[in-house]
Amino acid sequence: MESGKGETNTLFECEGMQKRKKLLDNLGGLPESAVEVKNSEWLYMLEEETRNSLAIEGYFASEKELRAIISGKHTGAEILDYYRTAGSIYDLALQYLREDQMVFDVPLVRHIHSELFREGRDSERGNFRKGKIIIKGAKVHPPEADVEQYVRCLVEIVRSLRGKTRAISFLASFHVLFESIHPFADGNGRAGRILMNYLAISLGLPPFVIKGLSPADRDEYYDALEKGDTGFHEVFPPPDADKLLSSLETGNFSGLEKMFCRGSIHSLNRVIAAMAGRTEGLLTLADLAKEIGVQPATLRKWIERDKMVAVMKNGKLYSNKRLVF
Repeated sequence: MESGKGETNTLFECEGMQKRKKLLDNLGGLPESAVEVKNSEWLYMLEEETRNSLAIEGYFASEKELRAIISGKHTGAEILDYYRTAGSIYDLALQYLREDQMVFDVPLVRHIHSELFREGRDSERGNFRKGKIIIKGAKVHPPEADVEQYVRCLVEIVRSLRGKTRAISFLASFHVLFESIHPFADGNGRAGRILMNYLAISLGLPPFVIKGLSPADRDEYYDALEKGDTGFHEVFPPPDADKLLSSLETGNFSGLEKMFCRGSIHSLNRVIAAMAGRTEGLLTLADLAKEIGVQPATLRKWIERDKMVAVMKNGKLYSNKRLVF
C-alpha cells in the first residue's frame, strides 16, 4: 500500500495534460465515486471504453446494442462482464484515491480476470495459465512457466515506478509488460486495459479509451504494442524485476504513449467539463462569448490553440469561463 502524495506536475508532461490536471485539481479533482458524475460523462466514457476494448478482442456492439445488453434486454456475456467489472474496479480506485492509498497486488489481478468471466464459460477464472501460450500475430513469446512469479515481479515494478515516472510512460510500460507476460489463458487484453485504467485513476487521472472500433484503430494499437515489446521477442528474461525492466527498456513506447496521451486528454476534457458543469453549468460558445465579452470565433481559436476546454454535445460545443487556461 502506497501513498499518492508527493507526485509532482512533471508526471503529467504530455501535450497539455499538465495544465488539464491542474485545472481538474482546482475543480476538486476526480469525483470521490463514479456516482457523483453518474448523469454526465463517467458512464458514457465507461460505455465507450467497453465498446472499444471489446472490439479489440473481436466483440462488436453498437451504442444501442451495448445499452440493450446493459439493461438486460439482450444477452452478451463478454460485454456485460467487461462493463460491470470496469465500473466496479474504477469505483474502487476512486475510493482508494479518496483515502490517498494505492493498492496493487496479485489478488487484484486475479479478481479482475475472475469478474471478466463471471457470466462466461471460463472454468479458469482468476487462475494463472500453466504451460506455453502463443499470441496470434505477435512476435513476443510469453514465459511458459512461473507465471505467478512473473506477475509478482510486475507488482514490484509497478510499485517502484508509480509516482517516479511520467504518467503516460508508466502506463505504457505497465501495459506492455502485462501483455508480454500474458498471465491468463484468455482475457489478457481486457484485464490489462482495466488494470491500466485502475492505475491511471490512482494517479488522479480519469480512465481513458484505447480506440478499437475500426481496423485502422486496431492496427495502430497492435503495431504500438509490437514496437514496445521488442525486448521480449527473442528470449523472455527470468522472473526477476531488474531483468524484466532491462528488457522492457529496449522497447519503443512512442506509439503507445501517443495513443494514451490522446485518449487521456479526451477523457480529461470530458471529466473537467462535467465537474465544472455541476456547479456553474455549461454554455454554448455563442452564450459564453456574450458572457465574457468576446466573439465566438475567438473562443474557437482558443480551443484550436489549446487555451480552453470544450466538449461536443448534440452537435454543439459547450464550455464555461472556468475552462479557459
